[in-house]
Amino acid sequence: MSRVERIGDATLYLGDARDVLPTLAGIDAVVTSPPYNQMSGLLREPSGSWAKSDFGLQFVRNWQQSGYDDDMPEPAYQADQIAILEACAVACSSSASLFYNHQIRWRDGVCIHPIAWVTPDRWNLRQEIIWDRCGGMMFNARMFVRFDERVLWFTRAGGNWTWNQEAVGDGTIWRIAREQNKEHPVAFPVGLPWRCIRAATNPDDLVLDPFAGSGTTGVAAAMLGRRFVGIERSPEYFDLMCRRISEAQRQGDLLRSSKPPKAEQIDMLAGMV
Repeated sequence: MSRVERIGDATLYLGDARDVLPTLAGIDAVVTSPPYNQMSGLLREPSGSWAKSDFGLQFVRNWQQSGYDDDMPEPAYQADQIAILEACAVACSSSASLFYNHQIRWRDGVCIHPIAWVTPDRWNLRQEIIWDRCGGMMFNARMFVRFDERVLWFTRAGGNWTWNQEAVGDGTIWRIAREQNKEHPVAFPVGLPWRCIRAATNPDDLVLDPFAGSGTTGVAAAMLGRRFVGIERSPEYFDLMCRRISEAQRQGDLLRSSKPPKAEQIDMLAGMV
């Protein structure tokens, strides 16, 4: 760990989750979206539709400027992800939930569904939630454009997980528009972690994101009156997270609500960065 910042109810770590997680305890929920291990091709000069300014070029440029070096052999990537989720379980209470956002990917024409390989010990799969992103991009591919990602909800094995019945009406298909936060090319929208946190934690509970990025999970935690622990390895995104969490903490009760964030709140939060 090279740096720790404490901002209100949030503790933020600049470092690798594998180093930080063994130092943590008492986590009540994990809400996270890791790098997807598929962006290395975008580091090359774009071609075809990806090179067109009115299609995918801006996304490619954002990634080239600000994205992670996200290129591991697939078996190593999967093993690393599972090890981190198992380390999260050790840091969690017996009533904790894990919400893991990922997507269907393809390797050499073979479909890799997260539900087939995300099988960490100490966690039981409770439900698969479909995140309808209300749009998407898929160029030069002989298939339907993908509008969806997955949120896998796990509960601690043998535990009695926290559940707030008011969330039952959210259903298993969440229609939430993609984040427009240009300072992080693949940030997820605040409404996604907001739903997870509201459903599976209580006020003042401790929420963890081991792949915190620009701190969206922490912003959602602040909106719901939960404490937060974020871990991020990129100094650029760590600084961005610190700014967003500081602003969310400063806004305090103005952000807190038992209802999903409204468009104007999301616009305000986007403006924090």
